[in-house]
Amino acid sequence: MKKLYKESVDDHLPKWLHSRFLSAVHFIWEVKGNTEESIRRVRNVDESGQFTDEEMSWIMMLLTIPKLQTIIESSDDFNNFKAMKKASVH
Repeated sequence: MKKLYKESVDDHLPKWLHSRFLSAVHFIWEVKGNTEESIRRVRNVDESGQFTDEEMSWIMMLLTIPKLQTIIESSDDFNNFKAMKKASVH
């Protein structure tokens, strides 16, 4: 009989994008407008014992991506890159 192999999306992604980290991000992100509740949820996820310190840093980095995008897009380097890219397109 042929051995059944079940693939998951986690098998094809970098380890910091595995579903267990994304689930934690989602749990925290659900209350993103409520700072107090967000902090409480971050603390709950950290204290759950399911994530190492390194893994918690991945979760926190994933939570900061939208803010990071705003910072990058307002930087002089990014604006220079956009101008250079626009000038090189014919």
